[in-house]
Amino acid sequence: MRYGIPKAAAMAGMAFLLVSSLVAVRSGPAPPMDDTYIHLVYGRSILRGQPLEFNAGTPSSGFTSPLWLVPSAAAVPAGTRWAPAVLMALSALAGCAAVLLSGAGPAPLFLLLLGPLLFHGASGMETALACLAVVMVWRRLESGREPDLRGGLLLAGAVLVRPELALLAVPLALGKGKPGGRRLAALLWPPLALGGLWVAWNLHATGLPLPSTFYAKQAGAAAYGLIPGLRGLARGLAVGAPLLVPAGAWAAFGLLRRRDPLGLVPALTLIPALLLQPNAFFQLRYHLPWLAAFALAAGRMLAGRRWPAALLALSLVPGMVLFASRRVRAADDVEAIDVRPAQLLRREAPRGSTVAAADVGAMGWISGLRVLDLDGLVTPRALTEGRDWDWVAGRADYLAAFPRQYADLVESAGDRLVPMARFESPSPVICGEESVAVWRVEGSD
Repeated sequence: MRYGIPKAAAMAGMAFLLVSSLVAVRSGPAPPMDDTYIHLVYGRSILRGQPLEFNAGTPSSGFTSPLWLVPSAAAVPAGTRWAPAVLMALSALAGCAAVLLSGAGPAPLFLLLLGPLLFHGASGMETALACLAVVMVWRRLESGREPDLRGGLLLAGAVLVRPELALLAVPLALGKGKPGGRRLAALLWPPLALGGLWVAWNLHATGLPLPSTFYAKQAGAAAYGLIPGLRGLARGLAVGAPLLVPAGAWAAFGLLRRRDPLGLVPALTLIPALLLQPNAFFQLRYHLPWLAAFALAAGRMLAGRRWPAALLALSLVPGMVLFASRRVRAADDVEAIDVRPAQLLRREAPRGSTVAAADVGAMGWISGLRVLDLDGLVTPRALTEGRDWDWVAGRADYLAAFPRQYADLVESAGDRLVPMARFESPSPVICGEESVAVWRVEGSD
C-alpha cells in the first residue's frame, strides 16, 4: 500500500532524525540501555552460525523482538566499539519513519515532541520500530482496506517487533465491515505461522512458550509492587505527556462511539502495557506504542483546530527537554555501570571464564566471557533454581552485581569473594543502582 507524506510530516520526520542524532552524539558512544548490547550479542550469534545463543552452545530465548535481531546482526560487522552506534542510528531511522508516515494534521508534531520517543528513538532498541508498526496499522485502517495478505504480513511484522501487538489483529479484522473467511485467513495466517515458530523456539530453548525475558521482568514487576509502579507511571506521564493522554483517550472514545476500528488501537496497545509493565521503568519504553497511538488519535481529533493542537504541542516541550537530558545521563550511567566492568574483565579474566552478572548485555558483548544472568533474562534457571551463593559459586568465576540488590548473596559468600573494583555512576537514571562491584570468586574451578 502507498502512503502519502505531507510536507509538514516530512519536515517533522527530518527534524526528529536531526534532534535524536544530536542527542545521541551528545550522549557519547554508549547506548542509554544495556539491553541494546543484548540484541548485539544475539546478532553476533547469527553471523557466527550459532543463531539465538547468548552463550555459545546454549539455545536462548532472552529476546522479545525477533525482528530487531536483523538490524542487530547488520550492525555487528562495525566491530565492538562502533556496532552500538550503528544500531542506534538504525533505530533513529525507524523513529524518523514513524513520524514521516503519521499522516496529515498535528500528529507528526506530537510524535516529534514526545519526550519518551526522543529518548528511545536512537537507543538501539526496537521501541521506535514498534511505534512505526502502530503507525502503519493506523494508516492502513484509515485507508479503509479490507483484511488481506498485505495486512497479514504487516501484522506478522508487528508481532515479531513486540508480541503484544498481536492484539492489533482485532481492528485490522474489523477494518471494513465483516470480512469473509478467506480474507480473515489471509490476515491471520502470517502472524500465526511466524508466531508459532517463535513459540516453538522458546519451548526448545527453555521449555516455556514465552521468551525468558517475559518471566524475568514479570518477577521484577511483582517484586516492585503494583501501586508504587502505577504511581511512578502517573508521574512519568504527567511530565512526558500531560495533555496528550487525556486528549488521546477522549479521541479514542469518540472513535469507539462511532464504531470506528481506529478507536481500538489506543486501547489495545494500552492494556497490555499496563498489565505487563505497570510502571515507568526504562523511561516509559514499554508504553511508547500506546503513546504513539494516542498521538495519532489526538492528531485526528485536532486536525484543523490550530490553537488546541498548539496548546497540546506546547505541553509536550518540557517533557521533551527532560527526556533529552535523561537520554544523555542514561548513556553515562550505562558507560559506568555496564561498560567499564565488562572492559575490566576483558583485560583481567582468562578466556573461557564465566561471570555472574546483574546486567548482562555489555558484559556479553564486550568481555567475551560466558555470562550467568542473575536476573534470568538469558539464564532462566536463575528464576527457577534460585540465586543463592551455592548456585552462583558452582557456576561462576567472577561476580558483577549491585551491592545493595544482591547484599544477601554477597554476605553469604563471605571470604569467597575477592574485591576487584567498584564503579560509581555519575547519573543513576537507567541502571539498577548508583554503583556496581566486581569480585573474583576465590577457589572457583
